[in-house]
Amino acid sequence: MMMNKALKTVALAAALGLGLSQGAVAKEKVVIGEVSWDASLAIENVLKTVMERHLDVDVEIIAADQAAIWASMDKGKGSIDIHPDVWTSSQTEPWAKFVAKGGKESVRSNHNPYLGTDGFYIPGYIQDKYGVKTVQDLANPEIAKLFDSDGDGKGEYWPGAPGWSGVKINQVKAKGYGFDKYFKPVVVSDSIIKAQLKTAYRKKKGILFYYWTPEWIHNAYDLRKLEEPEFTGYAGDSKKGHPQYNPNGCYKFNDTENWLEDSAISCGAPTTEVYIAYSRSLEKRAPKVAEFLSKVSLTASDVSLWIYKIAQDGEDPAEMAEEWVAANSDLVKDWLD
Repeated sequence: MMMNKALKTVALAAALGLGLSQGAVAKEKVVIGEVSWDASLAIENVLKTVMERHLDVDVEIIAADQAAIWASMDKGKGSIDIHPDVWTSSQTEPWAKFVAKGGKESVRSNHNPYLGTDGFYIPGYIQDKYGVKTVQDLANPEIAKLFDSDGDGKGEYWPGAPGWSGVKINQVKAKGYGFDKYFKPVVVSDSIIKAQLKTAYRKKKGILFYYWTPEWIHNAYDLRKLEEPEFTGYAGDSKKGHPQYNPNGCYKFNDTENWLEDSAISCGAPTTEVYIAYSRSLEKRAPKVAEFLSKVSLTASDVSLWIYKIAQDGEDPAEMAEEWVAANSDLVKDWLD
């Protein structure tokens, strides 16, 4: 009798457990695609923290290239739902295909992008002491001496790392601004130029280099972006159909065998709008998540600070995100309301 009673108790407990498991509603799973730069790492962890804490979803982060992220968001099957850091200047084709009106409109974006910029930078102490404020100021042999580290009579500048498209573009700019006569390009890795920047600051020496925002170096050093003439449009046959195409524009780059001779750039690049993109399917699968993503509004300074904490202070990205979300509850509330 005791055994029969025990067996009945076990059977009842199992039945109740089965009923509970069948009645429980599984959390919606949301997947963020991680692209290969620091801003993506920072932003995706902030998004993950907010969604898991406030929207009752499970969030997974998967490393993927941009083409795979766009394709997955377009399909809307949940393999990848979110691209955390879309630079529209380099993603014009998928943006037109999947996001823009008249395209498939299978991917949405947040309403308020942050702005990304790039250009030539020098230390603040050089600008303050010698008055170097514009790229044209570099076309001066006396100014070039401030950036001559090897004593060969020419200044050095960093146009970018090996393999970057910007390496060629920035050499075309140097030609257009006239400082190529007094400076030579030195192409080294990103880590090397950051080490050289650290040394230059310690010794109060000149250093001229291409860079962008957001990035952690702007939180670590007083850097000044040199003024460039205003962007008036992309020229050249390869840019026909681009929304910023102008046959008489100031920005013509032809990646040919004779790219330096075939190109002409006499202005800065346009400021880039940087968005969070997400699959339209989230509007049905997880409508609160879709609404939240549409309202997220970041600033370049916020993203730079996050990158600094991760890259320089060595903070764990998830812990950094937790701390920031807790300290900025009012802003996060605006995204969620």
